[in-house]
Amino acid sequence: MRIFKLMAIALVAMIGLNSCSKDCEHEFIEIDHSKDLVGTWTCLQKGFANALVINADGSMVATGLFGEQYWENLEGTIELKDDKATLTYADGVTIEGHFDIIPGMAFSIVQDNGERVTFDYCKEDLSDEIVGMWVCNDGWTDDITIQTYSNDGKTTMTTPVAMGGDHPVVNQESDYKVVGNLLFRESLASSDVDGKRKFTIAQLTYTQNGTSLGDIMTHKIYIPTQNAFVENVGSYLRIKQHLELPGMKYDYIKTFVTNVKGLDKDIEFMGTTFNFAKMDGVKLDKMLKTLLFTVEFPDANTIKYSGYYNGEYIIMEAPIVVDGNKMTVKMSSKNAAFKDVDLYTFQGQDNTQMHMYMHSTGFVNFFGNMQVTIMEHLGQLDTTDAAAVKAVFDSIDEAVETINLSLVMTKAK
Repeated sequence: MRIFKLMAIALVAMIGLNSCSKDCEHEFIEIDHSKDLVGTWTCLQKGFANALVINADGSMVATGLFGEQYWENLEGTIELKDDKATLTYADGVTIEGHFDIIPGMAFSIVQDNGERVTFDYCKEDLSDEIVGMWVCNDGWTDDITIQTYSNDGKTTMTTPVAMGGDHPVVNQESDYKVVGNLLFRESLASSDVDGKRKFTIAQLTYTQNGTSLGDIMTHKIYIPTQNAFVENVGSYLRIKQHLELPGMKYDYIKTFVTNVKGLDKDIEFMGTTFNFAKMDGVKLDKMLKTLLFTVEFPDANTIKYSGYYNGEYIIMEAPIVVDGNKMTVKMSSKNAAFKDVDLYTFQGQDNTQMHMYMHSTGFVNFFGNMQVTIMEHLGQLDTTDAAAVKAVFDSIDEAVETINLSLVMTKAK
């Protein structure tokens, strides 16, 4: 009986197939998706990015990048016929392929060679949201990056990374453009000998009040390597565009340490033993908390460090020079024995936090100054003895190969 039931099911299936072969012999029924295409659509793939602004009449404007070829405000048209889409650009390029769409979400074009390009629909354009100042410390360089975007299509970058040059980048300007959720930013390497403008492309995700500190903007990019592309996602926190320093006082709360390399050797400064070949920031964090380390700004041109060491209250005060978010502590103007310190600083949107970032040289000078101050205060060092002072800085410098240090401070109550 079971065999007969299976044969009956198979027979019904065969009848259904034969019926379909007869009834389904009709011309392709075209669905007009032209209205569904109106809006902004973006695509970011490895080595390729494109943003299309499509109008109701099928005209469009494109901004994109393929390899090192960049196009901006390139006019064209998109035409749908049967299940095909044809994109024709003003520069003579034509792309044609099988077309699929989920209205309000995405559409894709599959060319005859099998290559698929998928565009996502952008409900919001982020060109207004990106305006302001942002900081990132989890990007592909492992260094802090401060990026400012203005309404005139200009952006400035500050980072300790040399970016192909000989010096850190401070408020270096370049062009940018946002279409939908794609950021096209001129690379700082555009001044290369070939003279071509180079761009980096990031796909943006914006979250208003994404953390307790304020707005978050994530950047997804594909970084070209020798043999492939590597995906990287960095988070940018919106910060105050102009430092508000006078009268502010901050207490130390935590340390972030990255890219630490150094001698596998124990050295001591400020009463703590460090080994920079094995350092993870824990000892440094404990030391600063024990010191009850604080930073305050009596006015816009002065910084004051303070803390307790062996029961003694110690203060360091010096003039500062502020250039954007780069702050130079002019310790040498107070005493030639000390060294100036370059810090990259920023405040949260509501001033409740301050971050102070320093690279290797800044680290050596910052803690060298503190060690010299403590030794002088305890009568262990005469700052007029240039050789003795130099030995303090050298002992730290010789132990540290590289280090990135970020001190997080919270507004004092």
